[in-house]
Amino acid sequence: MYWYQNNNLLKNSSSALSFFVGSALLFWSCGSPSATKSPQKSSDIFSVDSFFTAEVSRLQQLNPAVLKSVKKDGEKEERELKIGSWKNELSAFQSADISKNFDPSLYEVKAIDCVTEFTAKKKDLQIQKLRIEFDRNEKVKHIHIDKKIANTLYDSQEKLDYYSDSLYRIVKLQDVQGLDANQYEIVGKFISSKK
Repeated sequence: MYWYQNNNLLKNSSSALSFFVGSALLFWSCGSPSATKSPQKSSDIFSVDSFFTAEVSRLQQLNPAVLKSVKKDGEKEERELKIGSWKNELSAFQSADISKNFDPSLYEVKAIDCVTEFTAKKKDLQIQKLRIEFDRNEKVKHIHIDKKIANTLYDSQEKLDYYSDSLYRIVKLQDVQGLDANQYEIVGKFISSKK
């Protein structure tokens, strides 16, 4: 009987050890700053404004070529160009910051592995969703934003995606009172420089 209990103890210990090692590897696989804690104060919240301020500065210096396409109501135009003002180009992203005066009662916050997601609890909030995906080095890989504006004059919905050093996309659907709804999509693909 004694050997059976010890055997069971050994099995339980090894499964507990496996669980612990597996959990440690899961957390190690992504070093997102928010993977281990749930943000509650504005100082804990990822600042979209600060991130895009840094990106604007970096991109102004790099001055990369972009293959930019604009599609409006089914018609599409595409060309390669250099962006004169990255501040203007990324302003829709930069204005989607929820970190200033963050109120945890307005957003549900989920931080799983490399992804932190803020989902609005009320339909009247302008930023309905903010999703930030990090790589293993804690660098931002992808930002997704759902914006919504509804008033007596018009309804507007925007879906914004920014993939670092890859592409950015803005899809906007606008319905103005008394006019037809219109939709446009802007996609900018970064063109890697040939060396």
